[in-house]
Amino acid sequence: MSESAAFDRSTKHLRKDHANFEIAGKPAVVFNHMQVGLAGGGSFTKNWSDKAKRDIDATGFVPKCRELAEAFRAKGLPVVFVNAIPDPFGILPVYGDLPNELRSTFGGRGYPRWFTDEWYRKGLEVMPEMGLQDTDYVLFNWLVHPFTCSGLDLVLRANHVDTIVWAGYAQHSACTTATLVAADYWFNNILPVDASPVIVPGNLPEGYEGLDDLVAEVTVKVQAAQAAHCTDTATVLEKLESLKF
Repeated sequence: MSESAAFDRSTKHLRKDHANFEIAGKPAVVFNHMQVGLAGGGSFTKNWSDKAKRDIDATGFVPKCRELAEAFRAKGLPVVFVNAIPDPFGILPVYGDLPNELRSTFGGRGYPRWFTDEWYRKGLEVMPEMGLQDTDYVLFNWLVHPFTCSGLDLVLRANHVDTIVWAGYAQHSACTTATLVAADYWFNNILPVDASPVIVPGNLPEGYEGLDDLVAEVTVKVQAAQAAHCTDTATVLEKLESLKF
């Protein structure tokens, strides 16, 4: 995989008119799992390797997230981080690649070590690259989409938010799921796809390698487009700069 291919993995699938929109009402930016233990490459799972960190870096999405955070802060708009607690109470779902991957690390550890285990707690922290500010919100979800057990909907409604700009890790899982759930909460959704990577896990069965580009195409053209406006970071920044509310 070349770095240029990873960087353009999702934006090349945007619709031609993706920049033809305005931000509706008051926006907030919500970052999924921009934490040391996930997007930070400080793996929460045994199956991750140095390759995962290299793949994350190759997409170039972390600087895009930082740009969004700084732009929203400059406008006095909500910046929210929702970080995942991988095994919140010691019982993971039976089926699925994600719980199976987490079980390889947390299985049998018992009720929640995230209170006391320093390695676990460190993985829950916002990545230093995001330049966390005192005005930002930091919430914690159980486990995939950011509304579960986090209080995110209360924070957004208390701030009178109409539109959520979603970014973070990862596009085809947490971010896309978040747009679908947020639509049921009646929020508007915008997904700048270059601020959220598609990186297919490396622990899939033999013959499943190289799916990243296919997953990106399906996510941008079909799945995320069901409940969100897919665009890029530069366009969101441009719309934000001229926003009056």
